[in-house]
Amino acid sequence: MQSPLAGWPAGAGRQRPGRSPAELARQDALDDQRAERDEQSAATPPSAVPAFTPDPRDFPDDEPAGRRALDGTTVHHVRQVSLGAGIALVGLGIGFLALRMRRTR
Repeated sequence: MQSPLAGWPAGAGRQRPGRSPAELARQDALDDQRAERDEQSAATPPSAVPAFTPDPRDFPDDEPAGRRALDGTTVHHVRQVSLGAGIALVGLGIGFLALRMRRTR
């Protein structure tokens, strides 16, 4: 027996955490529908996709522009710039944090 001064039992009148049984049943029904749909799609063979070959006249240059732009010296310069830019951004970030920490004191 509880004493009259004890108040309500722990958790009385509160909804339990987690999903309700209705939500669990709805999720199970959706999972069953997805499984049936997957089984049906696995049973039907995929449709044939027609082969497409672009017209060579659509590409006037012999070599794609991407391959011409990325020769050996260009790739070397791009790597150096990327590394330098990354180091500069890290330095700016540290400087920004230092200024922010200095203002809070």
